[in-house]
Amino acid sequence: MVVLCGAGFLIFGRNNNAGVAQIASVAKQNLQETVLATGQVVSGTDLDLSFQVGGIATRVFVKEGDKVSAGQTLATLNSASAQASLTTAQGSLAEAKANYEKLLAGATPQDIKVTQSSVDSAKQDLANAYIGSITTLNTAYISIYNAYSTTVSIQNAYFLSTDQPGGKVSDAKNEINSNMQNVKNYLAAAQSGKPSDIESAVLNTITALGNVFNNLGIVRQQADEGVYYSKITAADKASLDTQKTAVNTALTSVTTLRQSIASLKIDLQKAEDQLNSKIAPPTQADIDASRAQVLSAQGQVDSAQANLNNLILRAPGDGTITQVNIKIGEQATATTPVITLQDVGNLHAEADVSEANIASLQVGQSIDYTFDAFGPDSHFQGQVLTINPASTVVSGVVNYKIKGSLENIPDIKPGMTANMTILVAKKDNVLAVPSTAVINKNNGQYVRVIDDAKKMTYHEVKVQTGLQADGGLVEILSGLKDGQQVISYIKP
Repeated sequence: MVVLCGAGFLIFGRNNNAGVAQIASVAKQNLQETVLATGQVVSGTDLDLSFQVGGIATRVFVKEGDKVSAGQTLATLNSASAQASLTTAQGSLAEAKANYEKLLAGATPQDIKVTQSSVDSAKQDLANAYIGSITTLNTAYISIYNAYSTTVSIQNAYFLSTDQPGGKVSDAKNEINSNMQNVKNYLAAAQSGKPSDIESAVLNTITALGNVFNNLGIVRQQADEGVYYSKITAADKASLDTQKTAVNTALTSVTTLRQSIASLKIDLQKAEDQLNSKIAPPTQADIDASRAQVLSAQGQVDSAQANLNNLILRAPGDGTITQVNIKIGEQATATTPVITLQDVGNLHAEADVSEANIASLQVGQSIDYTFDAFGPDSHFQGQVLTINPASTVVSGVVNYKIKGSLENIPDIKPGMTANMTILVAKKDNVLAVPSTAVINKNNGQYVRVIDDAKKMTYHEVKVQTGLQADGGLVEILSGLKDGQQVISYIKP
């Protein structure tokens, strides 16, 4: 037992020490635990808007205080070049789409008719060439025949001996005769009009004319050898030269004929291939290639449209313009903010709460607000919306950001200071004592209960505590009764 004396504050003695004791009553009270935080009013939409590219501002459609809707144009930059690029890209896309549709639809009857006419014309041209070749071949045969006749005449007039020049002339005459007979035979076959016989006659006539020309050259060379140089008259030599010229001319004509026939056959093949292409349905490869051209053109349009869109600043959401930092004619720099958009009708409070208190907070807890702008007597209600799980360090203290709702508060504006009292726990009509009355010892909690104020005695009672409430109070779950007096503090 300890002897107490005095009133309000009792003087007691124990173990030869004296002190002043402060007493309190055990009473039922309404308790609550709160966490205090100071934050700011923040807009749900708080955006610094900028152009993606630089350029000269041509239009500014808003001013500070204007309310805007999502997608509304706020400002534009000079777009003449970008618009021209878009128009060009759109034209290329239209052309690619038209070609694709045309490919799928196939050739029109008119297209097929025109192409068929080209085939018919090419066939006729080739047929005319075959028909005309008979005249050319016949002319070539005559030139060989004349060459042979002249050679025979020269031989009979001058080369009757069996000397070396005479032998060469005889051999040349025989060669000319042999080639003449071959050409005659091929010409006779070509008369049938069969293209293969005509082409064979042309090819062999070219060979024969070359041989005849060479043999005429041999005869002419012998006319200038030895005694024949002065023996053969100039007129006869000139006759040989004339025949050489005629044979060479015929060789050129037949060679040209051969080339012409080959060219006309190619033209006919091209015309037929084109006709077949128009008649035949498009291949999958052609369809894929045409579709790829459409996709490529569409990509060019999308790219040009994106470039144009970068010159137009639009509101990403509903809100209010709170700042405009661009004027018509000014140079805008890419990614530099020019307009600030906030949703002043969708506000919330943000505050940093220390790690010592964050464990007590939960989403949905009620918040009592006061604002410096409205004074301490104006209270408003809200609740905890979110608790950021990631920490931030402010002045060496670990904090966690929380958001609180703000509803139906007139004249509230972004940036205002919000004083937040967050209710984390509440109990009504429970026993409570000052927290200083509770002593922690021997792994338990004890309270010093006054037995007799007159006799100045008290004893220690083991208790179980609950809510650690505001105002320095603590809930007593067991060990005490309503109305008891306890020692809340002893000053040595």
